[in-house]
Amino acid sequence: MQAQVWLVDYSVGYGTYHLADIKNLQTSMDGHLGLKITDRFPGYITHTVSIGTPSEKSYTGGQFTYLTTGGRLHNADYSGSYKVDMILNGFRAGVFYKYMHQTAYLPLSFYMQLSSGVTFTSLNINESLSIYSESENKNSNLTAMGFYIEPTVGLMYRITNWLQLTAGGGYEANLWGNLMYSGQQTTLRADWSGLRLYGGVVYTLPIRNSNHD
Repeated sequence: MQAQVWLVDYSVGYGTYHLADIKNLQTSMDGHLGLKITDRFPGYITHTVSIGTPSEKSYTGGQFTYLTTGGRLHNADYSGSYKVDMILNGFRAGVFYKYMHQTAYLPLSFYMQLSSGVTFTSLNINESLSIYSESENKNSNLTAMGFYIEPTVGLMYRITNWLQLTAGGGYEANLWGNLMYSGQQTTLRADWSGLRLYGGVVYTLPIRNSNHD
């Protein structure tokens, strides 16, 4: 009886994020008590783990991704400082279908992938005010759940019968995902839509002996 084969993929990537509503919220605070925007939700590193079962030319499975970025407003002078940090974390959980096409160069294959699922978002806003020897902090936490869909294309390079390298890129589109604060829905949407770039490794489990391939 042949053992079930699993493909485990770990990728480090880079993402850009639309986040129009949250950026507008930050802009609305610019100038208040002298605050100036110093960081504005830049693109940042992503981490993705996928596990699936292969067929002849494709494989399907589950996928988990961690996204993060942040913004900051700051003002300081001789009497003290005022700082607002806005830290945004996203956790994606979904399914994917990947179609693979063997190229003329045997170790190299081309793939097209479609993934979709839910995105859980946490926005933490920390306000820190210090005047001479006194200080005050205020934390606000907002959460959201939205949906995403992401088409991706890329290449896979087989090193051994159990290890492949992979690189690709795509675009993530987000749907819904309005932030909740104290149980109430706000008009702010956590829109993670943007470019996605990936590079990683794919392991075949259990490791197959090439003499039996």
